[in-house]
Amino acid sequence: MSKYDIIVIGGGHNGLTTATILGKTGMNVLVVEKRTLLGGMAAGEEFHPGYFTTGLLHDTSGVRLDIIKELELEKHGLKVDKNRANVTILCNDGKSVTIQPDVNATATAIANISKNDSVAYRAYHEFLNKISKVINNLMDNPPPNINVDNLTMASLVVLIKKGLILKGLGNKTMMELLKVAPMCVADFLNEKFETDFIKAGLAAPALYGSYAGPWSAYSTINLLLWECASRCHIKRGPQGLIDALQKVAQQANVEIRTEAEVEKILLNPEGAIRGVQLKGGEEILAAKVAASCTPKETFLNLFDPFDLEYELDYWIDKVRGRGTTAKVNLAINKIIEFNGQLVEFARTGNSFDEMEKAFDPVKYMEVTDSPFLDIHVPTRSNPDLAPDGHSVVSVLVHQIPYEFKAGWSVDTKKKLGKDVLKTLEIYSPGLNETVVGMEVLSPADLENRYNLTQGHIYHGEHFVDQLITRPIPACSSYATPINGLFLCGSGSHPGGGITCAPGSMAAKAILKSK
Repeated sequence: MSKYDIIVIGGGHNGLTTATILGKTGMNVLVVEKRTLLGGMAAGEEFHPGYFTTGLLHDTSGVRLDIIKELELEKHGLKVDKNRANVTILCNDGKSVTIQPDVNATATAIANISKNDSVAYRAYHEFLNKISKVINNLMDNPPPNINVDNLTMASLVVLIKKGLILKGLGNKTMMELLKVAPMCVADFLNEKFETDFIKAGLAAPALYGSYAGPWSAYSTINLLLWECASRCHIKRGPQGLIDALQKVAQQANVEIRTEAEVEKILLNPEGAIRGVQLKGGEEILAAKVAASCTPKETFLNLFDPFDLEYELDYWIDKVRGRGTTAKVNLAINKIIEFNGQLVEFARTGNSFDEMEKAFDPVKYMEVTDSPFLDIHVPTRSNPDLAPDGHSVVSVLVHQIPYEFKAGWSVDTKKKLGKDVLKTLEIYSPGLNETVVGMEVLSPADLENRYNLTQGHIYHGEHFVDQLITRPIPACSSYATPINGLFLCGSGSHPGGGITCAPGSMAAKAILKSK
């Protein structure tokens, strides 16, 4: 029977990050991955003969540069642009604006649409620059202990320091941040901008993966978190990150096993971690386990009934994570353009009214026929993903419910694919005739393929009550009430997306526990 210092469940980017940091300290680490390939949601896959994606998710702007440096990923082939990628906001009347890392260049482009919005964009980024130190300090460090019943002097010092950073903004900026954080993103941007499609495009990241529309309270904080955290992009996309992480993990002597599905986490008679049992019955021993799967998958599916205390079971079950994202991958037999431009990243939305109308059916377990889209054309920078002269289009389709009244079937997914093509046709006329292959993944498919509870791409909703004490207060510092069990996935602070941050912070928490 094999024995390790720690077993990491899941070979996605967070699991590999945790394993690598621990392996570098000399710990004997095993990564077990259910699928045949590593990467989880960051894994590139062939979806049509000769056409490949770079991962389910395609935004790598939140990958932490300090983690890249710490793990020396660039020495292992990772190529990083230390600026965000250009993103083109598309309008259904043929207009478009490209949001660039250069604020002045973006403001100049916006001026062609609206001079008032050009001025507003500069002011918007001035505000973001002022608050970024506070936001990033909160999201780039382990969560503070806010349990007043167990507040140590060290925790109190951390809280005081964070308060001083907030106070350091100055009264005007501090009060503005406190005012706008609870607002809906529609009200926040309506106060600043006048052009509907620009407002919708800027707001879109606040709603991605959320059970929310633009008039949902607290959606502004999601936008601010995304804007402040987005600082770079990975060339070759998420798969490029996974390739580098795999190399550095192997160099750190981390053992990796694919096609190794964990059936249950084992406890000893004292209720502490003993190891894991794989599907098929093999037991692997370890005094510690770090789970990068969703909190609900970890606690509700990987333990025997009655292993957990009722209170822990109860609160984990209350974590909200209603998936609202589908994925459509397109194989195109030409170089694709949108609104007459060659673009790599693009967003649709057009107006807050359209975005809210797309969200409305979700509440009733129905599917909109006009979803808003987050579009990536990875072949713009990586043409090897398709035959010469062809394109791959990776589309995250938002406001698509996991709980669909009609049920997800071949026919309902075919209808969703047609609706996405109909929407894309507005921005790329004639696209339908160029499609040679299409893959449609409903939220239910995402759950089945990636073990995402209810198909939620972030392992749980990004709303204020599920951010700082993520996933629940008892597990918010990566350790759990079960001795030896740690959480290292997107369900932990600071949340989902391709960032490596939960995996890194969890590893540091595990090392401190030794």
